[in-house]
Amino acid sequence: MLIALAAMPGFEQNPPASGDNSAVATKPSPTLPASCLAEEHTSQQVRVLLDVIRHHPTAGAYNTLGALFAQADRIRCAIGAFESALRLDGQNWQAHYNLGLAFLRNHDSLRAERELRAALEEKPESAAAHFALGTLLQGWGKQDAAANEFRAVNTIDPSFAPAFISLADVLIAQGQRTAAISTLQQAIADASSSSENSKQLKLALDKIYARSGTNSTRAQELNERGNSLLKDGKPQEAADSYRRALQLNPTDPLLHYNLALALDQLGDRSAERHELASAMQLDANLAPVHNQLGAIQMQALQQADAEREFKKAIEINPRYAEAQNNLGNLYGQQKKNSEADALFRQAIENDPTLAKARLSLGLSLARQELFPQAEQEFRSALEIDPGEVEAYSALGMLQAKTGRATEAVETFRKIVALRPSSSDAHLNLGIALVDRYDRTNGFNEFLEAERLDPNSPGVHYNLGRYFFETGKYDQARSELEKASQLSPDFVGALYFLALTERQANHAERATELFAKVVTLQPGNADAQYLLGRNLERAGKTSEAIAHWKMALRADPNLSEALYNLARTLNRLHDPEAHEYQERFDALQKKQQTTDRVRQLGNFAIRAADAQNWPQALQYMQEAISLCGQCSDSAHLHKNLGLMYCHTGNLEDGEKELRAALILNPDDTEAKNTISVLQSLGAANRKN
Repeated sequence: MLIALAAMPGFEQNPPASGDNSAVATKPSPTLPASCLAEEHTSQQVRVLLDVIRHHPTAGAYNTLGALFAQADRIRCAIGAFESALRLDGQNWQAHYNLGLAFLRNHDSLRAERELRAALEEKPESAAAHFALGTLLQGWGKQDAAANEFRAVNTIDPSFAPAFISLADVLIAQGQRTAAISTLQQAIADASSSSENSKQLKLALDKIYARSGTNSTRAQELNERGNSLLKDGKPQEAADSYRRALQLNPTDPLLHYNLALALDQLGDRSAERHELASAMQLDANLAPVHNQLGAIQMQALQQADAEREFKKAIEINPRYAEAQNNLGNLYGQQKKNSEADALFRQAIENDPTLAKARLSLGLSLARQELFPQAEQEFRSALEIDPGEVEAYSALGMLQAKTGRATEAVETFRKIVALRPSSSDAHLNLGIALVDRYDRTNGFNEFLEAERLDPNSPGVHYNLGRYFFETGKYDQARSELEKASQLSPDFVGALYFLALTERQANHAERATELFAKVVTLQPGNADAQYLLGRNLERAGKTSEAIAHWKMALRADPNLSEALYNLARTLNRLHDPEAHEYQERFDALQKKQQTTDRVRQLGNFAIRAADAQNWPQALQYMQEAISLCGQCSDSAHLHKNLGLMYCHTGNLEDGEKELRAALILNPDDTEAKNTISVLQSLGAANRKN
């Protein structure tokens, strides 16, 4: 129930439930003054509650009775009821809080302070108690202490506008007009533009500007115009508007911050840093300033500095979702996946409408190969913001990676529809089309991407690959050289350029390029092997051997490297040759086994298609026995389980499907089939 104190939260009630165990049987029942019990002054609701208390006195019942008395403006009776509640349960924070409000209504501020502090000892996270105490302290002129209470409210409940307004009033009283304006401007920026909170905050800000004179009012108008221009994608015009506002009001930190955002979109990093520094000098406790500075430092690979700024932003505002998302992305770069995911989830909890936090969590899960969970986050981001192109891109790439080329094409088509002038959108669509074997349309998308951005290394690289794969080596060379000139450390472009030169019998140039690839990427087993082949042909046998060994360190199962080492070392009478020959023979045997396992699996599927179930089961069981713990094991167990189910052997079917899930917990088909089997089992038991 609301108390008649400006913007004060209401009395807290407890339902007078019969199960309330806060009453202590050995204590005498608290009593109320006789005047509070007189029926002629008592509502039906109060009479019912008094009857309940007469038979079963509890702290909750007395607390609710006190709230009803306060609602009827019978404050002395309310005080008696709350005191009775506390005699029964001295740790009831609601009764302490309500008694504090009642004392305020009764103009007994000292006892009010005592009760409000007692409420906060029991429940430190009570925004209502902090606000009531702050209001009391503000009335006493204890501005610093009041400000601390209002800031506590803002941290606990950022949507409670009166606390921001009261904090601004305190700052004005302390002569900190700029900080007061910044407080309200930031609260307005965080609030929904159409909400009642936003209207209250804007009205309070307008009053400050009205008291400040024409210049401040005009500066505010220019600031709002700049915000609108920036939102419409006109950063240069927005920057001009912010600069004009700063000429009128140079000590407004949020004007400097807004100008920094416009400069960020214009790519003027130096000027952006200058404006952020100016904002911080004027108000060191603006969380968005620290967050933006952290974003710049993160882009500049100054990770320690970026982490410090993001943490400072979160310290100032523990519910600052954007800063939590940014810090999570920083930890993701450092491969601190658990810390990153925790921050992304916290950001989502604090701001469920922040689509990019869902996107960030999805990307992190995808890096951990948790593809179903990642896809769910990408789709959630798109539900929040259907125009979130980065989420579409991430979804399309995940679909392509998981072998769903047709779905990937459709997703990338949506991106092209949203951003038809985006070179990257056409490039990704082209890659997806080529992966789906639609090379003609894929090539056309590459050409459109090149038209839109002739200086894109990625476009020239993909065109070069396309020409290489179709045997047009001169055109491939031209495109791949452009890619490597635009991006000298582009390993993919250098590798395919080396392959092109090797195919054209330009051995020296190919060797030079392979050497550059392995310098940039020592773990590239294929490049190490091919460099070794070129060096061997050039008569540099010892160097070739060294690179083949590096290839095997990167990929111990690279059969070509094992074979060439065994052959070359044997020719040199090196005793290591025997070791490499044995490894090569074992790998060949394993490959033959794998081939036989897959052949049996295919035989089983063909037999099943022909409804020859005994033969299908025999082939699949033989494949599983031969496979052991090979890479096809999960797939084989699932297929055997499905075959058992088709023949009516549901028990063995479920057993095999569960074995498949142990090996591959993300197998959706196995999960769904088990769910169906369990439903059937439940239905059969019921019948």
